[in-house]
Amino acid sequence: MSGWKDFISDVAGLLARTETHTHGSVRVDVEQAFALWVGWTLATRAVHGTAYFAGNGASASMACHFSADLAKNARVRTQVFTDPSLLTALGNDVSYEQVFAEPLAWFAREGDLLVTVSSSGNSPNVVAALAAARRLGVRSVALSAMRPDNQSRHLADLSVYVPALTYGLAETCHAAILHHWMDLMEAAPR
Repeated sequence: MSGWKDFISDVAGLLARTETHTHGSVRVDVEQAFALWVGWTLATRAVHGTAYFAGNGASASMACHFSADLAKNARVRTQVFTDPSLLTALGNDVSYEQVFAEPLAWFAREGDLLVTVSSSGNSPNVVAALAAARRLGVRSVALSAMRPDNQSRHLADLSVYVPALTYGLAETCHAAILHHWMDLMEAAPR
C-alpha cells in the first residue's frame, strides 16, 4: 500500500490524463469539454428542462450529491433515479437493466440532459440509459474509468474518461470532476 503523497500524486496524474471526447470519437480539449458541458447545462436551465443523473453504488451517491448541488446552487431542475420503490419495482417488473432508461423515457423532453457516473462505463443500466437518451434526443455526459473501450464512452455526447484502474481512484477523480463542473455552474451568469 502506498502512502498519502503517492495517492495525491496518483490522483493528480489521473486528472491530468483525463480524456474528453464528443460523440464517441472526436477528441476535445478538457477545457473545451467543460465549456460544452456548462453550455448544455445552461441551455437545459434556460428551457426549464431537467438534468437527470444515474449511477450505481458509490456512483449513485455521487449522482444524488450533484443532483442536489446543481438544483440548489445553479437553479437547474434535477432528477436522480435512486428512489428505492422505483428501483425495486422496475428491477422486479421490468428489469434491473432498465431502471434508469425506463423513467428517462417517461419524463425526458427535448432540451434535457443526462449525466451518468460509472467507474467501469459498462454497467448495463447506465449503458441502457445512455442509449435511451440518444433515442430520445437528450444530450448526455458520461463519466467513466477503468477500460478505455467502455460502452459509455461511445454512447455519450460528451465522454469524460479517467484512466484509473481502481474504484477508489476512479471515484475520487469523478468527484473532483463533478465538483469542478459545479464550481463552473455556480460562476455562470444566471
